[in-house]
Amino acid sequence: MADGKLRRTLVIYAQLFFGMALFGTGTPSAKVVSDAFPMFLGPFLRLLIASLALTPFLIVHRRRLPEISKRDWIEIAVIGGVGIVAFTIFLLNGMHRVNGVVGSVVMSLSPAAMALAAVLFMNDHLGWRKLLAIGLAVSGVLVINISGKSIQSSGLNLVLGSLLVFGAVASQTLYSMLGKRVMNDLRPTLVLPLITWTATLLFAGPGLYQAASFDFTIPTLNEWIAVVVWGMGPLAIGTLIWFQGLRQVRPSTASGYMSAMPASALILSYVWLGDKFHPIHLAGFALVFTSIGLVTWAHLTKETSQKDGESAVKSPSGAMPC
Repeated sequence: MADGKLRRTLVIYAQLFFGMALFGTGTPSAKVVSDAFPMFLGPFLRLLIASLALTPFLIVHRRRLPEISKRDWIEIAVIGGVGIVAFTIFLLNGMHRVNGVVGSVVMSLSPAAMALAAVLFMNDHLGWRKLLAIGLAVSGVLVINISGKSIQSSGLNLVLGSLLVFGAVASQTLYSMLGKRVMNDLRPTLVLPLITWTATLLFAGPGLYQAASFDFTIPTLNEWIAVVVWGMGPLAIGTLIWFQGLRQVRPSTASGYMSAMPASALILSYVWLGDKFHPIHLAGFALVFTSIGLVTWAHLTKETSQKDGESAVKSPSGAMPC
């Protein structure tokens, strides 16, 4: 019995970690795609690939579609429209105004933003281990992303670009928070295809407009591979794995694993984009993995209050007391 519970817990940790690690593949692949395709066409192709890949799940669960409540349909539309479409628009427009350092600094707030949202909107609880883990996660992400670089933006572009990137952080937080709530009632394999098709349809207008005048023979094989990776890695596969783990833990626990995203993005950037390695990156990786270890420790030792633990046991989401 105890062994079975431990295995289940380890599977949840693995889902959270590898889901976020696959999210990290989106950073280098998005950079390649944004350099090769127009602003709306690239994301549209990415979403279309992810939606087609997830459609078999929708076919399997089609008999459960009438079970989806009006509230769930609204939240699915919001997740697709804000969590994916708005996130993409905020991030792409923000990164046009600031360099990668500024964008990375603002994006490093993701773990803290999700933890704060969990406390404010989901009555979550943060023990000292989780607070320390979030602090280490943010520090590690900063070390990983700004070492060896300099901030080149200034003035209005710096302010506006930073605000746009923070809009992407807020959209990503809403994506996970609303996604968790919907997953309390429905399977991720049913919800995610609906979310991606919603986002695909919202991008279809401007995407197809740009496609009409685009020469599809120009992109190289590497750039087409990047489109597939951007669609399949962070969205189709990464999000599916992430939501499977997220529905079983509290958002504050999951927030500690979000630092795996920039760590995996940097590793892939070494291999794919030829980014330069700096020894200080090892310190950043150490902080990231320490933060993940701390939040896992908090989960295992049930650092949160007994009341928090009892409410988790009673929760319809099956969330573990963490």
